[in-house]
Amino acid sequence: MVVTFDDITLAFIGAVIGLVVTLPVTYLVVDRIVERNAKKELEPVGRVARDRLATKLGVGFLTTFLITLVIDVTRSFDKGQPLEKELAESYVARLKSFQSDLELMLGVYNRVLSVEVEHLTGKVISELEHLQEDFQFLADRYPKPPSGTHVRHIESVALETVRLTKQLLELLGADEVQIDALEKWLVDSYRKAATKGKDVRIEVSGSHTV
Repeated sequence: MVVTFDDITLAFIGAVIGLVVTLPVTYLVVDRIVERNAKKELEPVGRVARDRLATKLGVGFLTTFLITLVIDVTRSFDKGQPLEKELAESYVARLKSFQSDLELMLGVYNRVLSVEVEHLTGKVISELEHLQEDFQFLADRYPKPPSGTHVRHIESVALETVRLTKQLLELLGADEVQIDALEKWLVDSYRKAATKGKDVRIEVSGSHTV
């Protein structure tokens, strides 16, 4: 059989068409294989990230510390005494430390944490900044005792932070049973605080008024 120039041309065109169709499919398959392998490699990192974040948020760390803040500021108000300046400033420093740790984790583990976890963690960080302003205000106004308005506000922010933390722990697959107990304690404390003192507008900072 004689091979003509037209046969060669048709064969060449067929090969080119085959490459045009096959190459994108091949690259897509390869990309998916690479992506799947990358996800498998990151799974251990993801577990570490979730465990570290859950530990930092849970009982014994941030949540327990928030309860301590509420107890101390409520005791000061009940006794009509100021919260010691050094103590208030140490609380500001610890809140900043918690904030810094959470921000660092978000930066280091951003590839393995879900968008929902990052969003909720950002909300927790915002509440911690809020509490920093509150306790810096108490330190700056020493030796005046905290007002009933401010006590209720601090308890409200702490309660919201605990609730956000509980949602985060649920997303992270951590046990939030103990957080439930602390949340109930805060709710009860906040209800009691609602009966204390007369509401007075307080400017804690330029962007923060209670």
